[in-house]
Amino acid sequence: MPNAAGHFLTAVERALLSLESWLVGPLRLDARHNIRVEIGWAAAYGVFATALAFVPVVLRQLGAPAGWLAFYSSSTYFGSVASWAGLAFFRPGQVKRRMTAMWLVSRGLLVLVALVSGYPGLLLLVAVFWLLEGLPSPAYTAIVQRVYPVEDRGRVMSVTRVAMALPMLALGPVAGWLLDSAGYRVLFPLAGLVGMAGALIFSRLRVDETALQVRVSGAPTGLRRLFAQDRRFTLYLVGVLLFGLGSLIPVAIVPIVQVDRLHLSYTAIGWLNLSMAVSRTVSYLFWGRMTDRWGGVRCMQAAFAINMLVLAPYAIATTQGIGQAGGWILLPSFIAMGIASSAIDLGFITAIIQLAPFGRVSEYAAAQAALIGARGVVGPFIGVGLMNLGVSQTAIFVLGTVLSLLAALVLMQVHVPGGREAELGT
Repeated sequence: MPNAAGHFLTAVERALLSLESWLVGPLRLDARHNIRVEIGWAAAYGVFATALAFVPVVLRQLGAPAGWLAFYSSSTYFGSVASWAGLAFFRPGQVKRRMTAMWLVSRGLLVLVALVSGYPGLLLLVAVFWLLEGLPSPAYTAIVQRVYPVEDRGRVMSVTRVAMALPMLALGPVAGWLLDSAGYRVLFPLAGLVGMAGALIFSRLRVDETALQVRVSGAPTGLRRLFAQDRRFTLYLVGVLLFGLGSLIPVAIVPIVQVDRLHLSYTAIGWLNLSMAVSRTVSYLFWGRMTDRWGGVRCMQAAFAINMLVLAPYAIATTQGIGQAGGWILLPSFIAMGIASSAIDLGFITAIIQLAPFGRVSEYAAAQAALIGARGVVGPFIGVGLMNLGVSQTAIFVLGTVLSLLAALVLMQVHVPGGREAELGT
């Protein structure tokens, strides 16, 4: 019996290694180790992110008005706004260790949700969480450039992102059920503990920290100089800005539509999140290969166009007489969101590596993160302001759809070689 069990485990190991080779191809030994580490921490983050997706709806159920929902949406970008200045914290030789420490602290804050009641306390904790969680993002881009070979970077990243998406696929309905039965003071602390475990797994990544070029010029002068010197990058950021505003202007209205107009339960939203997780999981593999073939900029352009399908169902749901159609009307939105989000997740990293000169990836990534953060802080309040001025919810979602179209058209003007022809991080 022990021999039979040993043969079975060996066969399973060989099957997994064959699957890994088919997905990512031949790689150096250290790169294979790093893929396995990233699969582990990405899977833990997937569990963690499944719970975070419910925060806006929980806030609305707790009585948070539209202005506070806009504040929460803005808070998710606090770390991005501060990332340019935050690069100074990640000194050569200590980048990975400081990233791990920051993630342990940020995710540990969610454990404290067990002690709070009401939306003000929850908002305070998650705002600080997002500030600390987002600061390391430019440093992570520099690590990705260092540890994965240029010709297979998109494909490798897609495999790790599939590992992140699979828990979302499995646990979306479970998280919704747990919220309905036990409440947010149980779900969010559990998610925080899993997130902390993911940070510890990430610390096992093999990377020469002394070789990481994480640097930045003084801000805001350095930002102005960068934009003046690289017009192509500036045009790319204009597209990113338009896309972000298109998504964020209506974002505070989304939970209002889900809760007040469609009367969706946590469980129903969990099933919709499941549909998004399925589409994201499948499309990660597609976008990984397309990123290697087309480059990150073109994948971002496609994602911006797909984002119009994310917003259109909400415009329909808010139309007079259609609002009571039920949650199924949002199903196309969630499916499109999964497809677009996987392309954007890979594209934000690979586009920067594609556009940045050698040795300046972290600087370009920080500039992108700062812009994303600035639009993220302002965008949700624009939507609430328009609603307070009497603009209909339908018109606000239509505005977001038009901005997404404009973003895709702007990126058509960003001229870059294809993914395999570009000097991606070489």
